[in-house]
Amino acid sequence: MNNELDDLKALWQKAKSGTETQAAKPDIAALIAQGEVKKKSTLAAHYGNAAVLSVTVAFLVFYFYYLYNFQDLLSNIGINLMIGGLTIRIVIEIFSALRSRRINISDTATQSLQNSVSFHEFRKRIHGPVTMIIFGLYFVGFYMLTPEYSRHISMGWLIAMDVSALMVAAVLIVFIRKGIRQELRDLEKLVELQRSLAKES
Repeated sequence: MNNELDDLKALWQKAKSGTETQAAKPDIAALIAQGEVKKKSTLAAHYGNAAVLSVTVAFLVFYFYYLYNFQDLLSNIGINLMIGGLTIRIVIEIFSALRSRRINISDTATQSLQNSVSFHEFRKRIHGPVTMIIFGLYFVGFYMLTPEYSRHISMGWLIAMDVSALMVAAVLIVFIRKGIRQELRDLEKLVELQRSLAKES
């Protein structure tokens, strides 16, 4: 998305300086169309995230409720924290996808621009405290299973499991942060693009 949006922004900057020609106008329309295609790709990513999380939740439900039935109250609280946190994130991703569908890059109306700005701020909040809370609840829930696990596996395996969970968390944080930064940059450029189009309309 970055290349198309950067090209379109540069073209509008050229227009502001008075160097745009009539022949360039079809290029603007083409770039807007490409931006819409990339926006649809981002929309698909929202649904993709929801699908991956849904599969994860289905696996956890199968494991915890059908394959291995935990008995301790602490374990059951942990299970609910893990599954509940992921379920909340699934709902958020679906809601985000529905909001994203309302964004029209070429629409210069004030309401459309406000929708884009509002969605950008919404995703910033989601990727900030909301994500950290859900992420934290998931791993707190995971470690709440440790006491019951300790009665069924050796201490060595238990330590290995708990340490590996920390390593997985570290890797996930790196990839999640990378994806967050990219998404927020793309949304910011979409807002800047709509503002530029509004000024020129």
